[in-house]
Amino acid sequence: MVVRIASIVLRVSGALAVILGILFWSGNALNLLPIHMLLGLLVVLSLWIVGIGQAFSRGGSWPLALGALLLGLLVIVVGMRQTSLLVGPFHWVIQVVHLLLGILAVGIGQIAAARSRNRSALRQEQPSRAA
Repeated sequence: MVVRIASIVLRVSGALAVILGILFWSGNALNLLPIHMLLGLLVVLSLWIVGIGQAFSRGGSWPLALGALLLGLLVIVVGMRQTSLLVGPFHWVIQVVHLLLGILAVGIGQIAAARSRNRSALRQEQPSRAA
């Protein structure tokens, strides 16, 4: 249940963060930057919850969990340092990297959550061997 809720939060926060990011690129709604940062933090925290769930569940994938944790850390570092990286006419490269990392975070989180859902569905379908 925790992974399912984290997956929903991840999806909604990611979508809203992308929408705000597009508004920022167009020069609008710059006063909503703290909300964008909060949404990014929610994306990372949700990704970490899903990743930890992946690590500690039966049949979970440690590489996927480690990747989720490292990707979340990378999203935070790039997001917080974005304004000071590659300042000038090529700053758009950092903005694109930031966007791609955010989309990748949501995608990896959804993959990990889907693996968890599929594993629990398989466990429920298997007959018990009590006999």
